[in-house]
Amino acid sequence: SSVASSVCACRCMWGREPQRCNMHGTTRRTDYLYQQLQPVARNVLEVVLESEFEDSTHAFTLYVASFRFADGTDIAAWMPPIQPEALMRGHVLEGLAHWIRGKAHQLDTMIPVAQAGLSLVSEQLQACTTQLEQACFQSSPSEVLVEFLFACVVELLGREAACLGSALAGMMIQQADRHEIVHMAQSPSTLLALMVRKLEEMQAKVGKVIMELYNDMNYMSYDDSKNLLMMFFQYYTVEIHTGTLEVHETNEEPQFVDSQFRVNLVDSFGCLMKLLCHLETVTGQANREQTGGRRNETVLAVDFEGVKLCRHGPLCLVQMMCSDDPTLVYVLDVHILGRRAFTLTTPQGTCMKGLLEEHSIRKIWFDPRNDVDALYHQFGIIPRGIFDLQLAEVADRRNRGLNVYFVQGLQKCLVQCADLQADQKVFADRINQLGKSLFEPTNGGQYEIFQLRPLNPVILVYAAHDSRYLLVLYEHFLQSLNQGWIPRVLQAGDQRGRWWSTHDYVTPSPDAPDF
Repeated sequence: SSVASSVCACRCMWGREPQRCNMHGTTRRTDYLYQQLQPVARNVLEVVLESEFEDSTHAFTLYVASFRFADGTDIAAWMPPIQPEALMRGHVLEGLAHWIRGKAHQLDTMIPVAQAGLSLVSEQLQACTTQLEQACFQSSPSEVLVEFLFACVVELLGREAACLGSALAGMMIQQADRHEIVHMAQSPSTLLALMVRKLEEMQAKVGKVIMELYNDMNYMSYDDSKNLLMMFFQYYTVEIHTGTLEVHETNEEPQFVDSQFRVNLVDSFGCLMKLLCHLETVTGQANREQTGGRRNETVLAVDFEGVKLCRHGPLCLVQMMCSDDPTLVYVLDVHILGRRAFTLTTPQGTCMKGLLEEHSIRKIWFDPRNDVDALYHQFGIIPRGIFDLQLAEVADRRNRGLNVYFVQGLQKCLVQCADLQADQKVFADRINQLGKSLFEPTNGGQYEIFQLRPLNPVILVYAAHDSRYLLVLYEHFLQSLNQGWIPRVLQAGDQRGRWWSTHDYVTPSPDAPDF
């Protein structure tokens, strides 16, 4: 059906009374499992999404009926009287979380395509935008926006996603500024990115319900269910004394906001677009603002993980911190997003490749040699503006009159840093040992663990923690080094930043360079 008929067919906001639209021309499944499952699926959609459409019920029922859970079972194994009804509903909810995740992924893959202006995606969204502009003269703006957002989802994902379109429209109109949505309608990639993030928020809410249900039934411990359902979450906090990882539905939860160690897993283009827009804002403000006649500096601390990382070993994760918020680590999943992790661009032209290559934006690194070798040979990126903390530590010792022949590793630098508390150093060492036990072959691990998805919780914490104190070390060395050393460290860092330029790969040496 056309966009106009889609809009006219259903006028639903998330939060209104559940509504149903009849499905035409679709034959009903008559098998026993389908007949058993359909009422449950309908009820779950009504309760969770507060709207129900026959097309969605049919599609979701079929999805759950054919879905295989992590233990290899299907829903038939969890139906009464074999299992309690509550446990069956928990598994239907688990299926719903996967169904929403699949639809979010469908939209997410459209973001780079829509950005390039290729394809039907931009045309479909443009058709919806034209409808929006015409309708604004006839109805209340909020109602028109709800209809517009609903029509976009149905146009892109089909009628089976109508219940998600209704719920999504309700979420967005309640949480986002109306003028912001209208502005986004002119930029398909940013509008799609917002939709993806809201669907991810939706799947996380369902995930939390499942965790509580399984725990209350004594079917699964909270930690076991958390590990099972980690794929549905983007926001995490780490308890800095025990290393316990907690999941959060949004970045606005008080427990997330107040934590001293927060992690944002960026594994979708929707999340990446938000990060890029944020970095674009803070780096732009730093260039404009002056304090005491001196430009305020926004710096990025970066680290990378991969399978024996170099030009030959795949880069899997990017960990990044921005000096505007030293308690938040972004973990960018390059293994999932691929090359577009570095080329996805905001409407103003900011991309990860550009940020890494911009000389005026200082990147805090700890020994960039293997990282830059991988970045250039795998992604064509030449990082600039590097401040190498490993070289800063060498400079610090030489500044104190010591003879320095070898560089030190990150863990030793953390242990020696006077700005870190004893418990922070103990935790850093513990996380380092746990991580290496999983990926270093000499400790019984395997490097390929960086490619397993969903990410092992220990690997996520290890990767995030590797960059957590880079900003602390940076401030420490800025204070301890006299101004004559800083340009020399930067110059030597730029030389290491060209480690990729040799014809054959060169293994980094532990020798301390002269600079």
